[in-house]
Amino acid sequence: MIVEDDPMLVEIYEKKLQGAGFEIRVVTSGKAVKDEAVLWQPDLILLDVVLPDMDGFEILETVKKEESIKDIPIYVFSNLSAKEDIDRATGLGAAGFLTKSNFTPSQLADKVKELVGSSPLPTSLPQEAPSEVVPSAPEFIEKKEINGHKVLIIEDEDIFIEMFGDKLKQEGFEVVAAKNGKWGIKEAEKGLFVCILLDMMMPAMNGYEALKELRANEATKDTPVIILSNSAMDSEVKQALDLGASAYYVKTQITPGEIVEKVKELIGN
Repeated sequence: MIVEDDPMLVEIYEKKLQGAGFEIRVVTSGKAVKDEAVLWQPDLILLDVVLPDMDGFEILETVKKEESIKDIPIYVFSNLSAKEDIDRATGLGAAGFLTKSNFTPSQLADKVKELVGSSPLPTSLPQEAPSEVVPSAPEFIEKKEINGHKVLIIEDEDIFIEMFGDKLKQEGFEVVAAKNGKWGIKEAEKGLFVCILLDMMMPAMNGYEALKELRANEATKDTPVIILSNSAMDSEVKQALDLGASAYYVKTQITPGEIVEKVKELIGN
């Protein structure tokens, strides 16, 4: 069970966890958590703290008083990470405290497998892989005429490639994706892209290293680069902007539509 009221986060985590083989139920109202948990008896609850009607601490108190569900492990899943918040949550019976910004969707799926006693499948990174053209958006979504502009997404999470890529496709952009920094650099050098969306945490080469190479290369030094990160510490934002990033966003706090508008702004469209 995921207790979360942010629709973008819900879509991301629901897709990733379902893809990992879990049955998911999303609850967006704190008051509904107890009744839904009694009916559904989940193996695990991921609980946000900041909700519109009840906060996560109140929900913890309510659930732990209900005999039929009091032993269900509840992990607080929040961007609040102060020691007093963690102590309060565990004092109320939380099995643990997970900070959202510390987990990509894939890492969250692996963590959930670990928590429910199902070991993550072993993974290995290939040494090389082809870039991908993001599939067209579904036919039932109205798409604009192809505008002749190409956008490169350098990102290793399929869910974000799909979300941002589909929206760009709907707006008429051609989209190419590369799943780590090294492949992304190769694509950028040959692609004549009007904008690059760059993840910061990737295998083979991180976003800072990729950004340095993009800015040092004559073919890409002037291409706008939008950073998409899992965190936004002031030092990280400053470092990326100092290296030449055009904009910096936390992935889960920006919508695909807002990214498209930023791309249009940067290319003067």
